Amino acid sequence: MLPRDVKSSINRQLPKEMGKKMELITIREFEKIKSKMMLDFENHPVTKELQAGPTASNTSKTLSGYGNLFSFIGFPRGYDPLGPIRLRLNQTKLQKLKFVQGRMEFITTEPTREELFSMTKFSDFREEFEGSRSWLDGIETGISGLGAYLYDLNKSFGSASKSGTAIQLKGAKRSEKAFGAESTGGAIIKQRSRYKRVSYISGILREFRAAALALQRTKIG
Repeated sequence: MLPRDVKSSINRQLPKEMGKKMELITIREFEKIKSKMMLDFENHPVTKELQAGPTASNTSKTLSGYGNLFSFIGFPRGYDPLGPIRLRLNQTKLQKLKFVQGRMEFITTEPTREELFSMTKFSDFREEFEGSRSWLDGIETGISGLGAYLYDLNKSFGSASKSGTAIQLKGAKRSEKAFGAESTGGAIIKQRSRYKRVSYISGILREFRAAALALQRTKIG
């Protein structure tokens, strides 16, 4: 039988050893969760479409297959709309780890939707926009103007187009007069398709937070 002082020493050391072990496990699992968040972002149809630029196909189906999000939103050619979002997501860290009653308590520093929306304003690249309206928010809640959106890879729009492949028109008559009734512009305006909302950054962040919460609830001992 072990002496009382030896048993007392073991009992004091055991939580520390368990805490160290749990901390290593938590850090490892957190990196997996973060990597999945980044992969979900990179592999999302909206990300891939925006990354492909003003000549992309509408793989996200938000525009009923017509044109692409990059030129519809009105990003200037060469603009990188995803860079700031990608950087901020990648800055997500695990902080203030503490072993309490068999599990690790911690906080994560992922961005909120509101933070990302404040970084993605239309007014950052379109002079005619004022205020804090976010194109990232619009991806999920809807963006108006699809009925007046003319996309044409073979047409030279000159300085009227920021992206180089599309412009916003002022009605079907102008479209048909300028480009012909059988043009893609006339066709899309006649169609009057609506923008199709899609879950994007909100869903990615929601899944990350659910996984982080499940990790925090993991208990040993």
